Amino acid sequence: MNGLNRMMTSAVAGLLLAAAPAWAKDRLAFGTTAQSSVHYTYAVSAAKAVNDNSEDLDVTVIATGGAVDNLHRILRGQINLGLGTFDTIYQAYAGIGKFEGQAMPNLRGLWVHSPATQAWVVREDSGVSTLSELEGKAFTPGQRGSATEQLVIQMLETLGIQPDYQRLALSDATAAVKDNRSIGYVKAGGIGTIDGTTMEIKAQLPLRLLGFSEEEQAKVLEAMPFVTFASYEDNEVEDFSAFTSPIQVIGEFSTVDGMTNEQVFSMLTDIADNAEVQVAAFPSFGQIDVLQDSVDLINIPLHAGAVEFYRSRGLDVPDRLIPPEMK
Repeated sequence: MNGLNRMMTSAVAGLLLAAAPAWAKDRLAFGTTAQSSVHYTYAVSAAKAVNDNSEDLDVTVIATGGAVDNLHRILRGQINLGLGTFDTIYQAYAGIGKFEGQAMPNLRGLWVHSPATQAWVVREDSGVSTLSELEGKAFTPGQRGSATEQLVIQMLETLGIQPDYQRLALSDATAAVKDNRSIGYVKAGGIGTIDGTTMEIKAQLPLRLLGFSEEEQAKVLEAMPFVTFASYEDNEVEDFSAFTSPIQVIGEFSTVDGMTNEQVFSMLTDIADNAEVQVAAFPSFGQIDVLQDSVDLINIPLHAGAVEFYRSRGLDVPDRLIPPEMK
Protein backbone atom coordinates (compact mmCIF):
# COMPACT_ATOMS: atom_id res chain seq x y z
CA MET A 1 0.00 0.00 0.00
CA ASN A 2 1.53 3.32 -1.01
CA GLY A 3 1.62 6.39 1.17
CA LEU A 4 -1.39 8.02 -0.45
CA ASN A 5 -3.51 4.91 0.05
CA ARG A 6 -2.42 4.67 3.66
CA MET A 7 -3.40 8.27 4.20
CA MET A 8 -6.81 7.75 2.59
CA THR A 9 -7.43 4.57 4.59
CA SER A 10 -6.50 6.33 7.81
CA ALA A 11 -8.72 9.26 6.95
CA VAL A 12 -11.72 7.02 6.20
CA ALA A 13 -11.16 5.05 9.41
CA GLY A 14 -10.99 8.28 11.36
CA LEU A 15 -14.25 9.48 9.87
CA LEU A 16 -15.95 6.19 10.69
CA LEU A 17 -14.75 6.28 14.29
CA ALA A 18 -15.87 9.86 14.66
CA ALA A 19 -19.30 9.04 13.26
CA ALA A 20 -19.79 5.82 15.26
CA PRO A 21 -21.32 7.42 18.36
CA ALA A 22 -24.06 8.94 16.19
CA TRP A 23 -24.94 5.50 14.81
CA ALA A 24 -24.54 3.42 17.95
CA LYS A 25 -27.49 2.68 20.20
CA ASP A 26 -27.32 2.60 24.00
CA ARG A 27 -27.27 -1.03 25.04
CA LEU A 28 -29.38 -1.93 28.06
CA ALA A 29 -29.40 -5.27 29.88
CA PHE A 30 -32.90 -6.29 31.07
CA GLY A 31 -32.88 -8.91 33.85
CA THR A 32 -36.13 -10.88 33.77
CA THR A 33 -36.96 -14.36 35.11
CA ALA A 34 -36.89 -18.01 34.02
CA GLN A 35 -37.57 -18.64 30.32
CA SER A 36 -40.51 -20.90 31.24
CA SER A 37 -42.36 -17.99 32.87
CA VAL A 38 -45.05 -16.02 31.07
CA HIS A 39 -43.37 -12.92 32.47
CA TYR A 40 -40.20 -13.76 30.53
CA THR A 41 -42.40 -13.90 27.44
CA TYR A 42 -43.72 -10.46 28.29
CA ALA A 43 -40.20 -9.10 28.81
CA VAL A 44 -39.14 -10.34 25.36
CA SER A 45 -42.15 -8.59 23.80
CA ALA A 46 -41.39 -5.37 25.71
CA ALA A 47 -37.81 -5.44 24.46
CA LYS A 48 -39.09 -5.97 20.93
CA ALA A 49 -41.42 -2.98 21.27
CA VAL A 50 -38.38 -0.87 22.15
CA ASN A 51 -35.85 -2.36 19.73
CA ASP A 52 -38.17 -2.18 16.72
CA ASN A 53 -39.05 1.44 17.30
CA SER A 54 -36.23 3.17 19.14
CA GLU A 55 -33.51 5.10 17.38
CA ASP A 56 -31.29 5.15 20.45
CA LEU A 57 -31.88 2.02 22.57
CA ASP A 58 -30.95 -1.65 22.13
CA VAL A 59 -32.40 -3.86 24.89
CA THR A 60 -31.01 -7.33 25.60
CA VAL A 61 -33.24 -9.68 27.62
CA ILE A 62 -31.43 -11.85 30.16
CA ALA A 63 -33.06 -14.89 31.80
CA THR A 64 -32.49 -14.81 35.57
CA GLY A 65 -33.82 -16.24 38.80
CA GLY A 66 -36.42 -13.50 39.13
CA ALA A 67 -36.87 -10.47 41.38
CA VAL A 68 -34.33 -11.27 44.10
CA ASP A 69 -31.69 -12.29 41.57
CA ASN A 70 -32.37 -9.13 39.60
CA LEU A 71 -31.95 -7.00 42.72
CA HIS A 72 -28.52 -8.52 43.33
CA ARG A 73 -27.53 -8.14 39.67
CA ILE A 74 -28.58 -4.50 39.48
CA LEU A 75 -26.65 -3.80 42.69
CA ARG A 76 -23.54 -5.29 41.04
CA GLY A 77 -24.09 -3.28 37.86
CA GLN A 78 -24.71 -6.37 35.72
CA ILE A 79 -28.11 -5.19 34.46
CA ASN A 80 -29.67 -1.79 33.84
CA LEU A 81 -33.24 -2.71 34.68
CA GLY A 82 -35.06 -5.70 36.11
CA LEU A 83 -38.45 -7.36 36.46
CA GLY A 84 -40.11 -8.42 39.70
CA THR A 85 -43.02 -8.13 42.11
CA PHE A 86 -43.18 -4.75 43.78
CA ASP A 87 -43.87 -6.48 47.13
CA THR A 88 -40.31 -7.80 46.95
CA ILE A 89 -38.86 -4.65 45.40
CA TYR A 90 -40.34 -2.47 48.15
CA GLN A 91 -38.89 -4.67 50.89
CA ALA A 92 -35.44 -4.32 49.28
CA TYR A 93 -35.93 -0.56 48.90
CA ALA A 94 -36.89 -0.17 52.56
CA GLY A 95 -34.50 -2.78 53.97
CA ILE A 96 -37.19 -4.85 55.68
CA GLY A 97 -38.16 -8.53 55.75
CA LYS A 98 -35.47 -10.66 54.13
CA PHE A 99 -33.61 -7.44 53.27
CA GLU A 100 -33.27 -6.29 56.88
CA GLY A 101 -30.11 -4.21 57.12
CA GLN A 102 -29.60 -4.35 53.34
CA ALA A 103 -31.72 -1.43 52.15
CA MET A 104 -31.41 -0.34 48.51
CA PRO A 105 -32.70 3.26 48.63
CA ASN A 106 -31.53 3.94 45.07
CA LEU A 107 -34.14 1.60 43.55
CA ARG A 108 -36.57 3.38 41.23
CA GLY A 109 -39.82 2.28 39.56
CA LEU A 110 -40.39 2.28 35.80
CA TRP A 111 -43.70 0.68 34.76
CA VAL A 112 -46.19 -2.05 35.67
CA HIS A 113 -47.24 -4.81 33.29
CA SER A 114 -49.32 -7.16 35.44
CA PRO A 115 -51.33 -6.32 38.56
CA ALA A 116 -52.55 -9.85 39.44
CA THR A 117 -55.61 -10.39 41.63
CA GLN A 118 -54.85 -12.60 44.62
CA ALA A 119 -57.86 -14.91 45.02
CA TRP A 120 -58.46 -16.48 48.45
CA VAL A 121 -60.55 -19.45 47.37
CA VAL A 122 -62.59 -21.68 49.70
CA ARG A 123 -65.22 -24.35 49.22
CA GLU A 124 -68.65 -22.86 49.78
CA ASP A 125 -69.70 -25.90 51.84
CA SER A 126 -66.85 -25.20 54.28
CA GLY A 127 -68.99 -22.51 55.88
CA VAL A 128 -65.97 -20.21 55.98
CA SER A 129 -66.84 -16.66 54.89
CA THR A 130 -64.23 -14.54 56.75
CA LEU A 131 -60.47 -14.69 57.11
CA SER A 132 -60.69 -15.27 60.87
CA GLU A 133 -62.65 -18.47 60.23
CA LEU A 134 -59.57 -19.96 58.56
CA GLU A 135 -58.18 -20.55 62.05
CA GLY A 136 -57.30 -24.23 62.41
CA LYS A 137 -58.70 -25.14 58.98
CA ALA A 138 -56.73 -27.09 56.35
CA PHE A 139 -55.67 -24.39 53.89
CA THR A 140 -52.92 -23.92 51.28
CA PRO A 141 -51.44 -20.38 51.47
CA GLY A 142 -50.15 -20.50 47.90
CA GLN A 143 -48.15 -22.77 45.68
CA ARG A 144 -45.24 -24.20 47.68
CA GLY A 145 -42.18 -21.96 47.43
CA SER A 146 -43.99 -19.12 45.67
CA ALA A 147 -44.03 -15.41 46.46
CA THR A 148 -47.77 -15.80 47.03
CA GLU A 149 -47.20 -18.38 49.76
CA GLN A 150 -44.68 -16.15 51.54
CA LEU A 151 -46.90 -13.07 51.36
CA VAL A 152 -50.05 -14.88 52.50
CA ILE A 153 -48.33 -16.35 55.55
CA GLN A 154 -46.91 -12.92 56.43
CA MET A 155 -50.39 -11.36 56.25
CA LEU A 156 -52.09 -14.09 58.27
CA GLU A 157 -49.39 -13.87 60.94
CA THR A 158 -50.00 -10.12 61.09
CA LEU A 159 -53.72 -10.78 61.60
CA GLY A 160 -53.06 -13.47 64.23
CA ILE A 161 -54.74 -16.18 62.17
CA GLN A 162 -53.22 -19.68 62.12
CA PRO A 163 -54.73 -22.13 59.63
CA ASP A 164 -53.63 -25.75 59.39
CA TYR A 165 -51.22 -24.98 56.55
CA GLN A 166 -51.05 -27.44 53.69
CA ARG A 167 -47.75 -26.62 51.93
CA LEU A 168 -48.49 -28.12 48.52
CA ALA A 169 -47.67 -27.80 44.85
CA LEU A 170 -50.51 -26.24 42.88
CA SER A 171 -51.74 -29.52 41.39
CA ASP A 172 -51.85 -31.12 44.84
CA ALA A 173 -53.55 -28.08 46.36
CA THR A 174 -56.37 -28.13 43.81
CA ALA A 175 -56.78 -31.90 44.22
CA ALA A 176 -57.04 -31.44 47.99
CA VAL A 177 -59.84 -28.89 47.55
CA LYS A 178 -61.71 -31.14 45.15
CA ASP A 179 -61.72 -34.14 47.48
CA ASN A 180 -62.32 -31.97 50.59
CA ARG A 181 -58.99 -32.64 52.30
CA SER A 182 -58.48 -28.85 52.26
CA ILE A 183 -61.06 -26.09 52.30
CA GLY A 184 -59.15 -23.83 49.93
CA TYR A 185 -56.01 -22.08 48.78
CA VAL A 186 -54.67 -18.75 47.51
CA LYS A 187 -53.75 -18.22 43.87
CA ALA A 188 -52.91 -15.07 41.93
CA GLY A 189 -54.86 -14.81 38.70
CA GLY A 190 -55.15 -12.13 36.07
CA ILE A 191 -56.51 -8.62 36.35
CA GLY A 192 -59.83 -8.98 38.09
CA THR A 193 -60.01 -12.65 37.11
CA ILE A 194 -59.37 -16.04 38.67
CA ASP A 195 -56.89 -18.44 37.15
CA GLY A 196 -57.64 -21.57 35.15
CA THR A 197 -57.11 -24.00 38.03
CA THR A 198 -59.75 -22.21 40.09
CA MET A 199 -62.12 -22.16 37.11
CA GLU A 200 -61.69 -25.91 36.81
CA ILE A 201 -62.67 -26.46 40.46
CA LYS A 202 -65.54 -23.98 40.14
CA ALA A 203 -66.98 -26.10 37.33
CA GLN A 204 -67.24 -29.03 39.75
CA LEU A 205 -68.29 -27.44 43.06
CA PRO A 206 -69.40 -24.06 44.45
CA LEU A 207 -66.62 -21.77 45.63
CA ARG A 208 -66.39 -18.54 47.61
CA LEU A 209 -63.75 -15.80 47.52
CA LEU A 210 -62.76 -14.40 50.90
CA GLY A 211 -62.17 -10.69 51.33
CA PHE A 212 -60.31 -8.41 53.73
CA SER A 213 -62.36 -6.15 55.98
CA GLU A 214 -61.32 -2.51 56.38
CA GLU A 215 -59.90 -3.35 59.81
CA GLU A 216 -57.89 -6.26 58.41
CA GLN A 217 -56.57 -4.11 55.58
CA ALA A 218 -55.47 -1.45 58.06
CA LYS A 219 -53.60 -4.00 60.20
CA VAL A 220 -51.83 -5.48 57.20
CA LEU A 221 -50.87 -2.09 55.79
CA GLU A 222 -49.53 -0.90 59.14
CA ALA A 223 -47.15 -3.86 59.30
CA MET A 224 -46.64 -4.33 55.54
CA PRO A 225 -47.02 -0.97 53.76
CA PHE A 226 -45.86 -2.49 50.48
CA VAL A 227 -49.09 -4.50 50.09
CA THR A 228 -51.67 -3.14 47.63
CA PHE A 229 -55.39 -3.92 47.87
CA ALA A 230 -58.11 -3.80 45.22
CA SER A 231 -61.89 -3.95 45.66
CA TYR A 232 -64.31 -5.70 43.31
CA GLU A 233 -68.07 -5.33 43.06
CA ASP A 234 -70.63 -8.14 42.92
CA ASN A 235 -70.16 -10.24 39.76
CA GLU A 236 -67.13 -8.20 38.70
CA VAL A 237 -64.97 -11.30 39.12
CA GLU A 238 -66.39 -14.46 37.58
CA ASP A 239 -69.86 -14.19 39.19
CA PHE A 240 -68.48 -13.94 42.73
CA SER A 241 -69.78 -11.58 45.40
CA ALA A 242 -67.96 -8.34 46.19
CA PHE A 243 -64.61 -8.65 47.95
CA THR A 244 -61.35 -6.84 48.64
CA SER A 245 -58.02 -8.64 48.34
CA PRO A 246 -54.33 -7.94 47.71
CA ILE A 247 -52.99 -7.63 44.21
CA GLN A 248 -49.48 -8.74 43.30
CA VAL A 249 -48.05 -5.95 41.20
CA ILE A 250 -45.43 -7.15 38.72
CA GLY A 251 -43.37 -4.67 36.77
CA GLU A 252 -40.00 -3.16 36.00
CA PHE A 253 -37.47 -1.23 38.06
CA SER A 254 -34.02 0.34 37.79
CA THR A 255 -31.80 2.46 40.01
CA VAL A 256 -30.91 6.14 40.08
CA ASP A 257 -27.79 5.45 38.00
CA GLY A 258 -28.90 2.27 36.19
CA MET A 259 -30.41 4.30 33.36
CA THR A 260 -30.28 7.94 32.34
CA ASN A 261 -33.39 10.10 32.33
CA GLU A 262 -33.29 10.15 28.53
CA GLN A 263 -33.06 6.36 28.30
CA VAL A 264 -36.02 5.88 30.65
CA PHE A 265 -38.13 8.47 28.80
CA SER A 266 -37.35 6.83 25.46
CA MET A 267 -38.08 3.31 26.72
CA LEU A 268 -41.40 4.26 28.29
CA THR A 269 -42.41 6.04 25.11
CA ASP A 270 -41.90 2.85 23.10
CA ILE A 271 -43.65 0.69 25.74
CA ALA A 272 -46.69 2.97 25.86
CA ASP A 273 -46.96 3.62 22.12
CA ASN A 274 -46.38 0.07 20.86
CA ALA A 275 -48.74 -2.09 22.90
CA GLU A 276 -49.71 -4.50 20.11
CA VAL A 277 -46.63 -6.73 20.26
CA GLN A 278 -46.86 -6.85 24.06
CA VAL A 279 -50.55 -7.77 24.06
CA ALA A 280 -49.96 -10.48 21.44
CA ALA A 281 -47.39 -12.14 23.70
CA PHE A 282 -49.05 -11.33 27.04
CA PRO A 283 -52.81 -10.67 26.59
CA SER A 284 -53.29 -9.31 30.11
CA PHE A 285 -51.22 -6.28 29.13
CA GLY A 286 -54.18 -5.21 27.00
CA GLN A 287 -56.40 -5.10 30.09
CA ILE A 288 -54.42 -2.45 31.94
CA ASP A 289 -53.84 1.24 31.49
CA VAL A 290 -50.05 1.04 31.63
CA LEU A 291 -49.74 4.78 32.33
CA GLN A 292 -52.34 5.23 35.05
CA ASP A 293 -51.81 1.82 36.63
CA SER A 294 -48.07 2.40 36.89
CA VAL A 295 -48.64 5.69 38.71
CA ASP A 296 -51.30 4.14 40.94
CA LEU A 297 -49.61 0.84 41.81
CA ILE A 298 -45.84 1.38 41.98
CA ASN A 299 -44.88 1.68 45.64
CA ILE A 300 -41.30 3.01 45.47
CA PRO A 301 -40.14 6.34 44.00
CA LEU A 302 -40.16 6.54 40.22
CA HIS A 303 -37.01 7.10 38.22
CA ALA A 304 -36.73 10.81 37.43
CA GLY A 305 -37.00 10.00 33.73
CA ALA A 306 -40.26 8.15 34.44
CA VAL A 307 -41.66 11.13 36.34
CA GLU A 308 -40.89 13.31 33.34
CA PHE A 309 -42.52 10.82 30.99
CA TYR A 310 -45.74 10.33 32.96
CA ARG A 311 -46.11 14.08 33.40
CA SER A 312 -45.59 14.56 29.65
CA ARG A 313 -48.60 12.28 29.10
CA GLY A 314 -50.78 14.41 31.35
CA LEU A 315 -50.69 12.30 34.52
CA ASP A 316 -50.51 13.75 38.01
CA VAL A 317 -47.56 12.06 39.70
CA PRO A 318 -48.17 11.93 43.48
CA ASP A 319 -45.52 13.21 45.85
CA ARG A 320 -44.83 9.70 47.19
CA LEU A 321 -43.43 8.77 43.76
CA ILE A 322 -41.15 11.78 43.37
CA PRO A 323 -37.55 10.64 44.00
CA PRO A 324 -35.32 12.62 46.41
CA GLU A 325 -33.09 13.76 43.52
CA MET A 326 -36.06 15.74 42.10
CA LYS A 327 -36.96 17.48 45.37
